Amino acid sequence: MGKSNTCYFSHDANALTDIKISAMRSDYGLEGYGLYWAIIEKLRNEDTYKLPLEKNTYRAIKIETGTTIDVEKFIKDCIEEFKETDNGNGLFNTNGKYFWSESLLKRMTKMEEVSAKRKKAGQRGAQGRWGNKQQEVKKTKKRKIKNIIAKNSKSMANAIKYYGKCYKNYGKSIAKNGKIKSKSKSKIKIKIKDIKSIYPSNHIQKENKKLDEMMDETDKMEFERMICNSEIHLLDPNLAIEIKEIIKELYMNPDTKEKIKPINSKNLFYALRNFAIANTKTQIKIPKQYFKKCLLSALEQTELSTQYDTDTIYEMGSD
Repeated sequence: MGKSNTCYFSHDANALTDIKISAMRSDYGLEGYGLYWAIIEKLRNEDTYKLPLEKNTYRAIKIETGTTIDVEKFIKDCIEEFKETDNGNGLFNTNGKYFWSESLLKRMTKMEEVSAKRKKAGQRGAQGRWGNKQQEVKKTKKRKIKNIIAKNSKSMANAIKYYGKCYKNYGKSIAKNGKIKSKSKSKIKIKIKDIKSIYPSNHIQKENKKLDEMMDETDKMEFERMICNSEIHLLDPNLAIEIKEIIKELYMNPDTKEKIKPINSKNLFYALRNFAIANTKTQIKIPKQYFKKCLLSALEQTELSTQYDTDTIYEMGSD
């Protein structure tokens, strides 16, 4: 039988010679035998495998089978007459309100138990297969992220060397020989890759572990994507760490989360350029907050020239 919603129950091959069936056949013949199995099929289609012991049940069986047998008397005889012993089960049993086949109940209970076990085993198998597939997908993603991080870390470790002390350090222009130039006359030439930090020299960068704990797996993967797109590995390692923490704070802040998501290297280098220019004109008292503003401002620019890269030389100084 093909898979379908067709109801099914087991049927003994030797039912014809069963002692109770034989007793029933002696009174009702093969028509009674056919009527008995028609009633069994009707019981099988009920949720409780029971039928009400009432006139409407008898009428329904009569019209459905077209039998010439008195259905009410037949069912009564199957309950009271056709037994193996006086106190044993008949072909049908009753509680006065419903009647049923004890043999059918046992068969269906056993079949339902087997079906439930198979369903449970199938669900476990499906969960196992799906779980293994999901685990493999997660492992693959983690491997890719680790490879990207490892590559970026190596690039950071081999970051371009600092070619001269030419970065403006909080309002003071420093020449290659280390001497302080006059602010009014200074013209600083700098490459973004030469910037070491946005903070004063005595600043100690600390990783915000609370933000890391707040991130779920989706946040972590999205954050790593943003860091890769920003190409911070092209910057000085110390500066890269500072910027990574700032981007993390912007990402975990509900007010700026969606704004910072599209960040790329052009936005980042443009923000660094603006920060460096501002730093030559005045001392930035809260560098982190100011750099955040530079980043968000850069993200609002609809078009950025490709000139904003780490090798571009900018001339900066007071006007």
